[in-house]
Amino acid sequence: MANYVISDIHGALDEFKTLLKKISFQYDGTDELYLLGDYCDWGSKSLETLLYVKELDETYPFVHTLMGNHELMFLTTILSGYKDGDDDVNARNWLYANKGLATWQAYLKLPEEEKSALAIWLHGLSLSATVKVEGRTYLLSHAYPYFYDQIEDEIEGLQKRFDALWRRLMLHEDPFADYHGEEQYTTFICGHTITDYYYGLIRFERDWPYWKPTDYMRNHVFRGERFIDIDCGAKCMDYDVDSRELIQMAALRAQLAALRLEDEKEYYVHRPPIHIPEANLPNLPNIQDLAGGQSFLEISKWLGVPGRLTTEELQKILNRAGISLFRGEKRDTMNTHEDDSE
Repeated sequence: MANYVISDIHGALDEFKTLLKKISFQYDGTDELYLLGDYCDWGSKSLETLLYVKELDETYPFVHTLMGNHELMFLTTILSGYKDGDDDVNARNWLYANKGLATWQAYLKLPEEEKSALAIWLHGLSLSATVKVEGRTYLLSHAYPYFYDQIEDEIEGLQKRFDALWRRLMLHEDPFADYHGEEQYTTFICGHTITDYYYGLIRFERDWPYWKPTDYMRNHVFRGERFIDIDCGAKCMDYDVDSRELIQMAALRAQLAALRLEDEKEYYVHRPPIHIPEANLPNLPNIQDLAGGQSFLEISKWLGVPGRLTTEELQKILNRAGISLFRGEKRDTMNTHEDDSE
């Protein structure tokens, strides 16, 4: 039996199905699957992914689905009775700022019975789950810890439910500092924040005490002292030709990750890279200017190369200036990797 955790699929339905095959997930009840929310929006198969997750949840008792902030925004828009053109700030924030428009347009085409069933399912999604594995107790939530065994007053309870879906855990924050229940939690697992955010923060840590990070071509799971973030930016996989440079760079690094709790092994899938012929690679006469400890993201942005580069293609460019793509040491953690990421 194995327990797997996946978060922030964001419409990457094909990659989600591929990842389930990659971990050899068993549908006979010997494995458990925990999904931490944000199944819709951004990706090209947004509503399809949400409905597929709903089907898994309703078919298999060993599939556990939590709510993400994107499911909340979707549900809030449904319950508000929003109509196209309404001056609803919250709805428009989801539709446009949070890439929910395609989800909404697909939803409007559903039969009324399916619309109602979807709203009921969204409303019933949990905010957290507790999982005990190999002597360790994990708390799972989309963004921030939420404890069902702590009674709060109405106002505080609303704030904590909001935090569970929206609040970002700080790098040195203890996720269990305010918990006074009976569980002996060891680790908090979340999504919501793309792991590159934390990797960026620890570049400024003089003596990061847990491990020295490797500069990966793609996003990888991040491990803090008492929390693990598994959002590796799958929401950006459909945006490699987006007009915004930042999203193009995020697409270069995007992956969908799974974590097996028994040994904390990581699994990854991503889109195949676009291979650019060497003759079309840009000339880089001043690339030495980037040799002063710049990150892959900064180098890629400076290059301005369209589409995606494989590790080998990028390294081929950098070799002309004697710059190595990867720096740092391997992480000294209990986990192992299984991925074909570059």
